[in-house]
Amino acid sequence: MAGGTGLPVAVISGGSSGIGLEMARQLGREGWHLVLLARRQAMLDDAAASLASSGATLVETISVDVTDSAACASAIANITARHGRIDWLVTSAGVAEPGMFVDIPLDNHRFQMEANYFGTLNLIHPVVPVMRRQRSGRITLISSGAAFIGIAGYSAYAPSKFAIRGLAESLALELEGEGIVVSVAYPPDTDTPQYAHENLTKPEATREITAVGGLMSAGAVARVLIKDAKAGKLMLLPGLLIKLLAPLHSLYAPVFRWQQRRILRKYRNR
Repeated sequence: MAGGTGLPVAVISGGSSGIGLEMARQLGREGWHLVLLARRQAMLDDAAASLASSGATLVETISVDVTDSAACASAIANITARHGRIDWLVTSAGVAEPGMFVDIPLDNHRFQMEANYFGTLNLIHPVVPVMRRQRSGRITLISSGAAFIGIAGYSAYAPSKFAIRGLAESLALELEGEGIVVSVAYPPDTDTPQYAHENLTKPEATREITAVGGLMSAGAVARVLIKDAKAGKLMLLPGLLIKLLAPLHSLYAPVFRWQQRRILRKYRNR
């Protein structure tokens, strides 16, 4: 489980901020060789400096747009050529731009699916052959608590996270005989720059609907994800509410829909 440096290699998309950066920080302290992927090189540079100051000894960065399948394949090929292997892929890149369905242009629905689902798929597809040759590896996909039950105001975002859930569950079955461990994470609302951006367009009704879930720190979420992924769990469930929602969402869904209707009526009647 080591690259050319003698250290295991972790590739993290969305590694310049939020959950991806916090996972990189914690893995860096454990001695992993980190390769961070994100679109903006300036943010990657800041992330690398932050990781170095917190104990990471080897950090590489690659500017790549995960919606570009050719660029993703090229990045994975370059990493593999340099290190000979990839031991852990974390697909944390993604966007959330909430809004009511009637207010969201069709192009924005496509954009969120491209960034969240296909941005995940575009990295996994070239990584799986690398890990199959190794007969080992770990893939951690980042979905969302919004992948369990439909939420008003997330008609563009939630389908992309539902799709990641389906991909992860299928991959876990197909790859378990190959020495590849697949996990999928369902973080609740998490205090990240992406969450701050999301709140710029979040409808008032959606704010009230989601407020019950509270807010976790990115560091706390990352700790759960790393610990449970290492334990080989398929579902990574940070926070008590998500732990309850995972096995009980089908039973809770009718109650949650009733709660949402009540809140939506209040805002429609204003």
